[in-house]
Amino acid sequence: MVSVVRSFVKSWILCSLLVLAFAVAGYAAGPKAAERDAEKAELVAELAVRDSVMALRDSACTVEKQSLRSDLEVEKAKCENWEQSYNTLKKNNETCAKALSVAMQASQEQAEKQKAKDAKAKEDEKNSMMMQSASMLGSFGLGMLIMWLILD
Repeated sequence: MVSVVRSFVKSWILCSLLVLAFAVAGYAAGPKAAERDAEKAELVAELAVRDSVMALRDSACTVEKQSLRSDLEVEKAKCENWEQSYNTLKKNNETCAKALSVAMQASQEQAEKQKAKDAKAKEDEKNSMMMQSASMLGSFGLGMLIMWLILD
């Protein structure tokens, strides 16, 4: 019976020590758990602040991205309009250049015709003067011949 009592006392002491160890561990874990809970709450608060700041930055970035996209679309539209205007001006310039070359060619042809006409008029005038001179000399010569025949 002594051994049973001894065994019972040993068991009881071991159980008491075990309960005491759990109690100490629970007591020691209590302040640490509170610290962990406080740290966890602080971490959650920091994460919430960070998330709100990041959300603001994200929304600002989204607004800026949309603004840049709209600016890019406006610039593309301007570029298309400028390109269309340039092509129209280029086409009009080519048309004007062709019209100018045709007008210059016609002017040159007209000048050449006028020169030819003036040269022909001078030639005709020269021929006319020669004919008048020849006619006058011929009539003078004929008159001299008649006078010579009459006076002789």
